[in-house]
Amino acid sequence: MEFETHGVRVYYQEQGTGKPVLLLHGWGGNADSFAPVYQFVSRKAHAYAIDFPAHGRSQTPQEPWRVDDFAQVTRAFIERMHIRGCDVIAHSFGARVVLKLAAADPALFSKIVLTGGAGILPKRGFSYYWRVYTFKLLKKMARIGWIRSIVKAFGVDLQARTQNAGSEEYRALPEQMKRTFSLVVNEDLTGCLEQIQNSTLLIWGTEDTATPLWMGELMEKKIRDSGLVRFEGCGHFAYLDRLPQFLAIIDNFLLSEETA
Repeated sequence: MEFETHGVRVYYQEQGTGKPVLLLHGWGGNADSFAPVYQFVSRKAHAYAIDFPAHGRSQTPQEPWRVDDFAQVTRAFIERMHIRGCDVIAHSFGARVVLKLAAADPALFSKIVLTGGAGILPKRGFSYYWRVYTFKLLKKMARIGWIRSIVKAFGVDLQARTQNAGSEEYRALPEQMKRTFSLVVNEDLTGCLEQIQNSTLLIWGTEDTATPLWMGELMEKKIRDSGLVRFEGCGHFAYLDRLPQFLAIIDNFLLSEETA
């Protein structure tokens, strides 16, 4: 199924009856990234899952987007489906959207589950900033024809150097999405954490390298009504690495009659 908002068509799926539970996937994924969780939830509640714009079956925006844009699409979906006050389960990038929305409007959600949640800037040392500013300098030089020609005479291809820079995830993106990716990953949402009033459960893999455990620990410290569950030895997709345990936890936190 699809709906249109903010100039893009957005794919979604829904299944089940009862209290609404929204599932929000991570960057580069889609609604199917939560498939086993979605199927489990839909047996006890009314499950909803969307493909964020530029992901899965949803349309790609023509202009660069920020987290705010993805958040507004998600808000529009919640309002369209009349599910204000839904519970939400979000992974990685999906957590960025939830942090933005919950900080601004606590009544939009009831309970929150974040697993491997993004939104906090990583700790960066001198070597990171050296690479970043060197890359920016090379990009500027590559745009100037006479500099490019002189440097190439010495066996250095500036255009090739800049095209091969950045993470593998960044290089794999369509050209129109690279600016969006940069805007998203460089926005620090730490300031949202203390504004969140919802009961929040954080589930983290101790070996997560994309969103390291210290990020989950910081979220637990700053979100007033929160708790952190550590899955030992698991990575960024801890909810899949330990699927039975993850399902048991969300069943108890979100779906059992005692907590409904």
